[in-house]
Amino acid sequence: MLLAVLLCAGVLLGSGCAVTPVDGAAALSSAAASKSRAVPRPVAAVRDDAIRYRYPAPNADPRQNYGNLYLPRGAHAPRSLPVVVLIHGGGWKNRSSAGYMAEVARALQAQGLAVWNVEYRRVGSGGGWPTTFTDVGHAVDYVPTLAESAPALDPSNVILVGHSAGGQLAAWAATRRTLPAGSPGVTWPAGGGPTVTPRAFVSMAGVLDMRTSSRLNDHVRKALGGMPDRVPERYALANPIQRIDPLMPSVAIHGSEDSIVPASESVDFVAAARALGAPSLLVELDGANHGTPVNVRSPYWPRIRETIVKLAREGFDALAANPPR
Repeated sequence: MLLAVLLCAGVLLGSGCAVTPVDGAAALSSAAASKSRAVPRPVAAVRDDAIRYRYPAPNADPRQNYGNLYLPRGAHAPRSLPVVVLIHGGGWKNRSSAGYMAEVARALQAQGLAVWNVEYRRVGSGGGWPTTFTDVGHAVDYVPTLAESAPALDPSNVILVGHSAGGQLAAWAATRRTLPAGSPGVTWPAGGGPTVTPRAFVSMAGVLDMRTSSRLNDHVRKALGGMPDRVPERYALANPIQRIDPLMPSVAIHGSEDSIVPASESVDFVAAARALGAPSLLVELDGANHGTPVNVRSPYWPRIRETIVKLAREGFDALAANPPR
């Protein structure tokens, strides 16, 4: 009964529940009927019409290993909704949280996309190398499990969208299939692959060359535990421009006036990806700053929104052929 109240909290707050998840009784019934297929149980309703779920991770912290699932209102056919995994930034530090991506999540939800806005352990709260990175991998791999509770989700149509440090994490998670055996984040047997390989990833003002950013502030150094000359093996595993997957489409969105992460990181990444034959698109925002890509009230937002929506619904080729202007 308590769970039902939590799930309908959105109604009382004026938003309404987008899609009714499996309630406690149904989850218990399902578990009794089939121990081999566990249906995830919601932890709580969130004020902005989302439902919170905890994803499993080694030595998980329930205060941080969770995501908020946003589902478009109305009835949806099974496996009909593209899934956007949102990954927040903040320098991999615990000063920022998934909360600042909530408006982006709601804006994409309003466009008919399912959104999984994830939290993870950060530097200062149990994160850093490799925990921050592997947490994000586990959060991405939880999408098929979420689909057991919300069958409208299409686990085969997932894109990752990250901002700032989250752009780096999106790139890392999207290209895990190319990680060497035994690397942090490799949870599959030899010859296998991640549970979820996205169709593409989007970096918004993302740190796509960690070597460059390591010279600008202490964020990368604290996330990876040192400068490139001290821990070169970690940069080789985590730095997007050093780990380009030629088969993974990417979109880099960056403002020309970004004073936190140089726009040149996106420019250089896209050029390097294309040189390797990888599908990659650069979306330059003339005059925009570091926070612009996640400001849904900015004049740039319609272009950013349509880029993400078109990528999720139609795929990279259609986006590249006719990108929003």
